Amino acid sequence: MVGHSLGGALASLLGVTFGTPTVAFESPGEKMAARRLHLPSPPEVQHITHVYHTADPIAMGTCNGVLSSCALGGYAMESKCHLGKSIIYDTVSELSWAVDIRTHTIVNVIEKLLANPWPPSDAVGREVPEAKPEEDCVECYSWDFGDYPSSK
Repeated sequence: MVGHSLGGALASLLGVTFGTPTVAFESPGEKMAARRLHLPSPPEVQHITHVYHTADPIAMGTCNGVLSSCALGGYAMESKCHLGKSIIYDTVSELSWAVDIRTHTIVNVIEKLLANPWPPSDAVGREVPEAKPEEDCVECYSWDFGDYPSSK
């Protein structure tokens, strides 16, 4: 299955449910949703590859909070972690792209990223960055969970 943005997140959730290979382009993080839905989570059943770049605030998980551009547009994006492996193009460092919601289009990915070999990976004999699991990803890092006594 293949999808972009919300379609990529849905394809990923279906892929992990039924064990089908999935490629998701610029999807928001769906790992939290998969946990809440009690979907299979062992890495050996996750045949999912995410493809996105660092200038996309939706895929990077930086488009959350009440004052973010996503919230102002009416979307509540509160997750950032992805299932499976991710191919991440570092467009902010390598191409000096600004983090902007307008970089989220699939046309941008096709014409500016996938049309040509990626120079940093090409230097080591690859055309794209290596797909890696997001092992150090933390959802909602600014939230503070705990049992607090009520103050009187």
